[in-house]
Amino acid sequence: MPENAQPAGVAVSFARDIVPLFRPMDIQCMKGRNVFLIDYQFMSTPDNAAMVKSYLTGDSTPRMPYGGPYWSDDSIQLLQSWIDGGYKP
Repeated sequence: MPENAQPAGVAVSFARDIVPLFRPMDIQCMKGRNVFLIDYQFMSTPDNAAMVKSYLTGDSTPRMPYGGPYWSDDSIQLLQSWIDGGYKP
């Protein structure tokens, strides 16, 4: 099973699966930019989730997390699965 993969039929959870992917320094850095990575209300807004994903993939710059190490494709796919799955808490 790929890194961070969920077993079939298990919904991706923000608290269980997404929050642990963010390092404390990422959380603090982005908080200064009014981006609240571990705040479910903030992240479950489609525009905010899409914005964060675009920084993680490098589609927006500077790429996040600043200076790396960058998220693996599996971690980005896990975030996308959470989005596609309806932003489960």
